[in-house]
Amino acid sequence: MRYCGIDVSARAANQQLVTLAEQGAGALVATFHPPRTPEGLGRTIAGFDEVVVAVDAPSGPRLDLLRPGSALRIALGLPDGRYERMRVCDALLFRRGLPLYPVPSAEQPRSAWQDWMQVGFELFAALGEQQLYHPPEAAYEGRVGEGALAHGRLCETYPDAIFCTLLGHRPSAKRTPSGLQERIAVLKLKGVVDADGGLWRRTLDELDACAAAYAAYGLAAGVGSWVGHPDEGVVVLPSLDLRDRYDKLPAPARQALA
Repeated sequence: MRYCGIDVSARAANQQLVTLAEQGAGALVATFHPPRTPEGLGRTIAGFDEVVVAVDAPSGPRLDLLRPGSALRIALGLPDGRYERMRVCDALLFRRGLPLYPVPSAEQPRSAWQDWMQVGFELFAALGEQQLYHPPEAAYEGRVGEGALAHGRLCETYPDAIFCTLLGHRPSAKRTPSGLQERIAVLKLKGVVDADGGLWRRTLDELDACAAAYAAYGLAAGVGSWVGHPDEGVVVLPSLDLRDRYDKLPAPARQALA
């Protein structure tokens, strides 16, 4: 079994793939692949014997299920005037302190900075032979549980939220020394092994793809949770219990100058 994680880029030829494979004593050995196009990744993954795939991108456009006055807003307890232009999964994560990028509806013009989302849609299409994960429960969040792969081997995930849920708090920005250290430390704590020099030599995109691959492992092993509306897309995270909030740690102490 290969657990595949993909970090999506607006540049078509820059899609980053990392795969994890179990190798005794709880180790998940990482393999890092050169960036490729969505079609190239589709062909690569199709060549693997057995896979589970998690992609760092929306799986489809927003369906406006949280438009003003919708019954779903009442069911989720959303306050008036908030989350109206979000997908259900995005709103459920956002109110936990896990903000995501706003996903446009199919009719809404896209801004240039949203080009990567269109690449993500194309990537999900290229991986179409892998069934998109749809939880069987009539709910908007829950645990994936055992036998999750019977409901799909392809899912959407979000590395920033993965690191938050694994750590239990929001780490510093990934480009800071402490933020990078926390991300690498928690991947190693979860058994991820990079035999070619260690995770410190990898790029930020490779680390995000590695986190996505761990979400694919969580889906396969039944040690994950999902949030969202199955008709619109659900986000899978490799944690059995999601906290109500993920906040930053207090700032380190600093002594005032005289």
